[in-house]
Amino acid sequence: MGILSANEPFIISASIIILGYLLKRLAVLKENDGEVLAKVALNITLPSIILLNLPWVPIETSNILLPFFGFILPGFVVLLGLFFFRRLPRTDKGLSMMSSSGYNIGLFAMPMVMGLYGSAGIARFALFDIGNAFAIFGLSWYLAWYYSPLRGKGSIGIRGILRMFFGSIPFIVYILAVLMNIIGIRLDGTLMKLLEVPAAMNRGVSLLALGILLRFKFPPGTWKTILPPLALRYTFGIAAGALVLLFLPISLENRITISAAMIMPVGLAVIPFAVKWGYDRNRAAAILNVGIPVSFILFWLIWAAGINLAALSS
Repeated sequence: MGILSANEPFIISASIIILGYLLKRLAVLKENDGEVLAKVALNITLPSIILLNLPWVPIETSNILLPFFGFILPGFVVLLGLFFFRRLPRTDKGLSMMSSSGYNIGLFAMPMVMGLYGSAGIARFALFDIGNAFAIFGLSWYLAWYYSPLRGKGSIGIRGILRMFFGSIPFIVYILAVLMNIIGIRLDGTLMKLLEVPAAMNRGVSLLALGILLRFKFPPGTWKTILPPLALRYTFGIAAGALVLLFLPISLENRITISAAMIMPVGLAVIPFAVKWGYDRNRAAAILNVGIPVSFILFWLIWAAGINLAALSS
């Protein structure tokens, strides 16, 4: 019973993801419903959680490094991709490169982080995700454009990049919540109670969306295209994450945050990026799909490793 209780957040999360997948298989829900729920989670329920939690949690000096890691680590993966993907056809190289940068923190990690680490965990992952947002909307967007078969038909434009950043509700809320924390502004009263309603929905909505979006049957030739970025992401994430978890001279909580973030699936933005710049949408979605169960298992293992390390250091 103790084992079940300790692993309850993961068991519940897995059950909701499976429920979403089964509802789609039984034709109760459609894949489009998953996309709608994902938008609700990213633009309504996740921002509510951030505004309720991040302004209240003391931001320590060591936590200031988290946004830096959120940006620089995807950059390392991209540099490795320039070497490992150099012989791929241009379009396949573009899809692999843009799928190597950035992590799915908001939709995938946050629902479990709240159950595992509470408000302090939400704050740490949110800080990491600020840097990660720059990697996704800056680096991944640029790579998608640079290798795009439609490159001659559109311009990347600084204005377009800025529009993506400041058109992203989660990104704006992250920045707002950090500023509220620094200035000392705290939500209370009716506004706080109002935000508690969508915040309470975040875990269920996010995990159901992931389950509905899950797909395990792909067109012929898909695996050949999606394996290179997946192999690079997870090989680097596991190896570098282990080094961070064991040797980086910062707090254990921040080490867990960084190592866990590095094995998250690719960001949901890879799908609209693929559509925008003429890549195969189904292959982009397949990279996200395959990453969901892989990242779930790896996150579980990192959580268990963190518990063991905490016990050894106490």
